[in-house]
Amino acid sequence: MRGMSMRITRRLETGDWRLVSRDWRLGTGDLLSLLACGTSRSFLIPGLSSASLKSQVSSLKPTGFTLLEVLVALAVLAVAVVSLLGLQNRNLLLSMRAERLSTGTLLVREMLTRTQLEGPEAARVTSGDFAEIHPGQYPEFRWHRTIRPAMLEGLWEIEVGVAWGERTDERAELTLFTPLS
Repeated sequence: MRGMSMRITRRLETGDWRLVSRDWRLGTGDLLSLLACGTSRSFLIPGLSSASLKSQVSSLKPTGFTLLEVLVALAVLAVAVVSLLGLQNRNLLLSMRAERLSTGTLLVREMLTRTQLEGPEAARVTSGDFAEIHPGQYPEFRWHRTIRPAMLEGLWEIEVGVAWGERTDERAELTLFTPLS
């Protein structure tokens, strides 16, 4: 039945195909167009056997993504993006904290060196900020120091701390045992 032309009709209610008559002729590409738009009109395809019709119709199953699949994919993507933004925010906070801790540690070492150079006169001033030493550079940093004699004769215990926030973990402290001249 290779050269035979057939007329087929798609019923919209059930979606199945049936052979009707032989009066309207269309090509195979037109069949695919009509199938895609879901028409219920009858048409004829020259040279189409019933076996090849079944194989062409079965290969025309709908492809693509359903709305539910797209929504699930978008939800997963949204969760991933929110998580990444949260990690980025945490990374920025930790970087700022590390920068302040490094700055505080360097300022503690500077104050410890200044205390050693000033000698016993350094005991007069026990706290302050860095506005006089570094004008405008470290407005949120404050320092304090304690100088007292150590247990060994001739040594002094110098304790210097720098704080930069309201929390108790926002501080750096160093203690040095040294002779003061």
